[in-house]
Amino acid sequence: MNRYQTTILATMLIPAFLLPVHAKASEEDKARRLCKSKIEDVYGVDRFRNIWAERIGNHKYKIHGKVKYNDHKYDFKCKVKKGNIKSYAYDGPHKRHKDGDDDSNIGAAVAVGAGLAILAAAAMSQADDDDNNDKSSSTLPVSKSVLEDDCHDMLQYRVRDEHDYTARVDLKNARVEGHDLVGDAKVWYDRQHPHHASYTCHFDRQGRLIDSRYHLY
Repeated sequence: MNRYQTTILATMLIPAFLLPVHAKASEEDKARRLCKSKIEDVYGVDRFRNIWAERIGNHKYKIHGKVKYNDHKYDFKCKVKKGNIKSYAYDGPHKRHKDGDDDSNIGAAVAVGAGLAILAAAAMSQADDDDNNDKSSSTLPVSKSVLEDDCHDMLQYRVRDEHDYTARVDLKNARVEGHDLVGDAKVWYDRQHPHHASYTCHFDRQGRLIDSRYHLY
């Protein structure tokens, strides 16, 4: 192979090596933009600082950052999976509160209903998650942490959709029983004291979430 042919081959190969890096960077940028837009839309804040992405799986990111409000900085975060917001939280003061939601976009979003939640659950797949945690306690072909992750995302989506858009859900004492992930949870609404809940998430034999239920008490 002469020098000319070698140069041509190198020119063809370089973009192929650079493409995955560029694609990853673009995906991270998109995840950051999605999170920023969600926090801005929901809470009415717009002074963002120090936004960064943490890759936690295949096409899956945690976004972290701060919002400056009245000369103080408050944390916010999102979980983005395959270009979709799965969960989000902001811990600071904001311009939108529950009492004024009747005419807001959030008030309209709450009207979507539980049916959409079930459809979203059926569409979610964790087959691409890059997770090497222990699978020994599960009869399903995915790790317990992946089951918890998908179950948490869906429960938080439903609680926000059906009760209060400020809700944050923390799963406790999760255990696998056949194709079900069951346990307890704590649910926070804005700055109120936490509520307790029990939950069940049902998965098919491939480990895809197909149904969920919860009880607040």
